Amino acid sequence: MLRRPFVLAVGCFHLAACGGVITETLTAAPVDVTTIASMVDLAATPAFADERGGGLFIDLAGRVVRLRVDGTRAALESHPQNPLPPGPATSVWPLGPFTALVVTDRGLFVADAGWLIAPPWQSRLPADGFIASATGLDGVAWIAHRDGLFRVEGGELKELKANGASITGITSLAVAPATDLRPGVWFAQGDVVSVAAQTGVNAFSIRDSGLSPTDLEGGVNGIAGISPSAASQGEVWVITPKVLYQRTLTSWRRYELGRAPKQVLSAGRFLWLQSGDGLYRYDADARGWTGARGLEAVPTLLAVDAAGSAWVRVGARTLSLAPGPTLRVKGLFQNQVVYEPESLIQVAVPRSITFESMSWRFDDGEPRTVDVTKGQPGAPPQQDITFHALQGVEPSGRPRVVSFAALSDGWHTLRVTAKTNEGVEVERIVHFDLEASAAVLVSYERDIKPLSAARCDKCHSTGTQPALGTFEQWKANAASAAAAVRDRRMPADGPLDAAGIQLVQRWVSGGTLP
Repeated sequence: MLRRPFVLAVGCFHLAACGGVITETLTAAPVDVTTIASMVDLAATPAFADERGGGLFIDLAGRVVRLRVDGTRAALESHPQNPLPPGPATSVWPLGPFTALVVTDRGLFVADAGWLIAPPWQSRLPADGFIASATGLDGVAWIAHRDGLFRVEGGELKELKANGASITGITSLAVAPATDLRPGVWFAQGDVVSVAAQTGVNAFSIRDSGLSPTDLEGGVNGIAGISPSAASQGEVWVITPKVLYQRTLTSWRRYELGRAPKQVLSAGRFLWLQSGDGLYRYDADARGWTGARGLEAVPTLLAVDAAGSAWVRVGARTLSLAPGPTLRVKGLFQNQVVYEPESLIQVAVPRSITFESMSWRFDDGEPRTVDVTKGQPGAPPQQDITFHALQGVEPSGRPRVVSFAALSDGWHTLRVTAKTNEGVEVERIVHFDLEASAAVLVSYERDIKPLSAARCDKCHSTGTQPALGTFEQWKANAASAAAAVRDRRMPADGPLDAAGIQLVQRWVSGGTLP
C-alpha cells in the first residue's frame, strides 16, 4: 500500500541544449521492499550483482564470495592455470552480464562460472591503480585505471588515448549514448565530465559534456548509465555533492536535491540513488521513482542488477532489496544482442513464492499463458528455485524453446507478467536486439582464427577432440562450438568474455564465412 510520496527534489532544471528554465518536482512513491538477507557476513565494499540473482561480494576476511539468489554461499575457486592464486580482495566490479573483475593484492582477476581467472592482460594493469569499470551492449567492458582508460574486447586490452596521451585522473565512469547519440563512454575528472563518442569500429572522439565547472561545483560523486530500449536511446546521470543531473536525447536536466546525493549505481534500465538517509530507485521504463521504506539504518549501496534489485549494507547486515517479488529470466539477459533464431527462456522464482497466473509477450503482441502448475524444481544447488519455461514442456518433460522467427531484426521487448496467490502483480521487462537474419560479416580468417589461436589451439590442435586447427574443422563443428562457448563450457582455461562469445555466434549465424 502506497502512502504520501517522498519529495526528493523541488527546484528547477535547465535544458542545456534548448535553453529556458522549467520548474520540476521530482517525487518518489514510498514502497515496502522485500528483503533477502545474506547468510555470510560481507564487507561494505563495491560488489557485482547478477540479474539472474545473487552476485559476487567480499567477506570480512577479504575472500571473494559467490552468493546465490537466496543469499546462500556458492563455490568460487582459483582457476588451476592461474600463475598465482588471488590474494585478499578489496572490490568487485561489473565486466559483463554475468562476469566481474575482482581487485586483489595479487592483481586483477576475472570471475566467471565459479572460477577466478587471471586474464591475459593482468600484468599490464597494477591492481592498486584500479578505479572503476562499465559495460556496454556489445560485450565491451571499459576500465578506468590510474594509468589510463582501457577497453576489454574479445579478451584483449586496448587503451583509449587523447591526442596520443593517456587519459588519467578519472574518478567515475559509465556507458551511455554520447551527446550526438553515438555509443559513448562517460568519465569524470575532478569538476569536468567528458564523453568519448564512438565514430568508427576502433575510432573515438572525445567531447565536452555540456556541463560547466560551475554546474559541477564540488566535483562529481558518481556517473551512471541507463541502457537503451526499443523506445529509448538510453540515459546518463551525474551527481555532485548537491545536484542530480539527467541527460536524455540531447538535453541535460538539473535537479536541486534537498538531501545530499551520496551514491548512484545503475544496471540495465534501473538506477538506484542513495541521498541523505534514503534509498531511491528509478525505473526508466516506467519513468518514475520509488523510495524504500522501513530500513532500520542508513543504507550503503554495494551493487545493483538489471532485474531491478539492489544489494545494500544496512547496519551490520547485507540485504538484497526489491519493491516486491522479482522474476528472474534465464536464457535472455537485458540488452542482449541475439544472433540465434530460437532460445530456451525460463523464469526462475524462489519456491517459497507461488503464482496464480503468468503470461508473456513480445512487444505489443498477444499475451501467451504459462502453465504455472508445470514449473520444474531446480537441481542442487538450485533446489529452492522453480523454473517456468515460457513455451511449456514437451511430453518427455524437456522445456520447449522460444522462437524469434516472427520478429524482424532490431530492438524488441519481452514482457513477463505474473500474479502471486496473495494477489501481488509483478512484471519483468527485458529489451533485446535481434540480429538473427541480418547479414553479419564475420569471417574465419579475420575473426575466428586469431581467437582460436589465443584460446583454443593449446588443446584442440594438440589432440583434444574435436580438432579445431583449420577452417574446415571449425566449420564442421560450428554449431557445437557456438553452444560450448555460449554455455561457458569452453575454453577449458576459462570462458570467453561476452564479446568473444558473440563473435563465435555471429560467425555461425552469418554462414561460417572463410
